[in-house]
Parts: sequence; C-alpha cells; structure tokens
Amino acid sequence: MDNWKEQEVAEFALAVISKRTIGNTGAEYEKSGSGKDWQDCLTLSFDGFNNARILSLGNVWRDVLENKKTEFTCEVLAQETIVKLGETIRLETPYEVEIKVSYQ
Repeated sequence: MDNWKEQEVAEFALAVISKRTIGNTGAEYEKSGSGKDWQDCLTLSFDGFNNARILSLGNVWRDVLENKKTEFTCEVLAQETIVKLGETIRLETPYEVEIKVSYQ
C-alpha cells in the first residue's frame, strides 16, 4: 500500500551532503517544512557534468514514514547519464542524506 505517500508530518528537516569532497563543506541541499511539504523532496536534481544528477529518495521517505522514524541517515547514489563520443556512460555520485521528522 502507498498510504505513506499521504502522510502528514508536524515538521521535517532534510539535508543532503555530497560525499565527493574531503572535509565538511556543509549541505548541498536543505529543506524543512510541515504537512506534506516533504513530498517535494522525493526526487532531487543537482547540476552534473553535462546533465542533471538525479537523487531518488522515495524508498528513503517510505522507510522513514512507514516506520515512524524520527532521525535517519543513509548514503544514496545520484544517477547521471552522459553520452560521450557516442557511448552512454552512467555515473553514480554518493550523497549522505539526513532526515529528522516529528509526527502529529
């Protein structure tokens, strides 16, 4: 069932940190909100080499909401497809995702 997609939260905070750099450079993306605002964070897009890197967080949000987790951290790979010299190359870029949620 997809009941988790309709879940409203009292408050959430999301941070996405690139793992391509050395040291703590801070979050590349941050968002907070309430209600169903988290739905805007199911799929994120970042600048890539010649296309966008797509970060799909649907499974992460599903796990967090279905299990009523209040804090969750994991590594997620962003996908980017590049066509170079007639060859298609798929790049994966690691990100650390941190989510904090409070429920109504």
